[in-house]
Order: sequence, then structure tokens, then C-alpha cells
Amino acid sequence: MTTPTRLDAHLTISEVASRAGVSANAVRYYERYDVITAQRTTGNARRFTIDAVCRIRLAVAAQRVGLSLAESAQILAEIPPMSPDLEKWSQAGQRLIDAGQARIAELTAVVDEYRTLDFLTR
Repeated sequence: MTTPTRLDAHLTISEVASRAGVSANAVRYYERYDVITAQRTTGNARRFTIDAVCRIRLAVAAQRVGLSLAESAQILAEIPPMSPDLEKWSQAGQRLIDAGQARIAELTAVVDEYRTLDFLTR
């Protein structure tokens, strides 16, 4: 897999933010935590590849199922930049599904415990 070049990286922060459904500040935040990376123009402006949009969307979905940003970055680190390998993206999605199902199981156990009121007598 080749590393994206400056020619591949042409989206601005605002374009990435708009396409990913987040704010420009969120794009900077995701960059700071290595969810996405930017190339710099000669004028020092950030430019992103199109896969930054997918990476941010996956990170947002991961946060919704309770994963930390570090965990999201770890999942995304397994997908090379600009990877057309749908299997890798599918595996990342499956990790989110697994995390979501684990979270549901944990919450169900807590709700069941509360239903019995046993937590009041310990």
C-alpha cells in the first residue's frame, strides 16, 4: 500500500467536517488523536484524503457504542491510509458491533439488578 501523497490530500477541514457531519474543531480533535492525518500545503494549510471522512464516521460510531477515542484510533490504525480493502473496513465495523453488543449485555445486567432492588440491601 502506498502512502497518500499531497496530490491525494485535497479536502479542507471544512469539507471534511461537512461530509463527516462534525464541526471543524472536531476534525482538528480527531487529527490530534491520530484518528486522521493531514498533509500540509506550502502555505501550511491542512489537506485531508477522502478516507478521513470514513475514519471520522467510524470514530463517531465507536464513541456512540462506548469506545474511547484511543480505542477508535487503534481500530483505525489497522486500516492503511486510502485502503480500498473492504474486508478491513468490515472488520472494523464488526468490532463496533461486538462492542455495542457487549455494552448492551452489561447494561441489561445492571437493569436486571436494579429491577430486583438487590442493590439497596448490600
